[in-house]
Amino acid sequence: MRYSKERQQEHISQIRRILVVKPEASVLDIKEALAKQRKSLKLDKDYINKLVNKIRKERAKRLDYYTINKVLAEFQDEVEELKRRLWAIIMSFEASERDKISAIRELRNSSKDLFDKMFDAGIFKRKLGELEVGKLTDEQEDLLKKAIEMDYGKQPEKGTATGG
Repeated sequence: MRYSKERQQEHISQIRRILVVKPEASVLDIKEALAKQRKSLKLDKDYINKLVNKIRKERAKRLDYYTINKVLAEFQDEVEELKRRLWAIIMSFEASERDKISAIRELRNSSKDLFDKMFDAGIFKRKLGELEVGKLTDEQEDLLKKAIEMDYGKQPEKGTATGG
């Protein structure tokens, strides 16, 4: 039997409630629990299994997202603390030039490392080799038209006043 998206979402919600109470419930356990909740609801075990797998995939995706954000936030906090200390070294009158140069290098590297981690996590998207074309302003269009009208870029013909 085929169910609408709304009906599937309703079934997923009911299965999710059962899994909250009994996380290790088998497909047959879920089928029995659903039948007890609503006498008229008799779902096929393959359909229930499909929905359970959907729930588990969604949970895993949510956990991955949470874990990445948590680790990135901790790394960012560490980098910010490191930067604060590095700036103290850079601004210190007592630090040697060698210490200051090392601190500047580490400051740059820590910012690059944070950017790389954020990039790897998918926060930024690389756009190398892509050309993003935007709309020209009216002023830019007018300048472009004038340049075309003036045959901009053409070499003057020989024998003319400007061509020698």
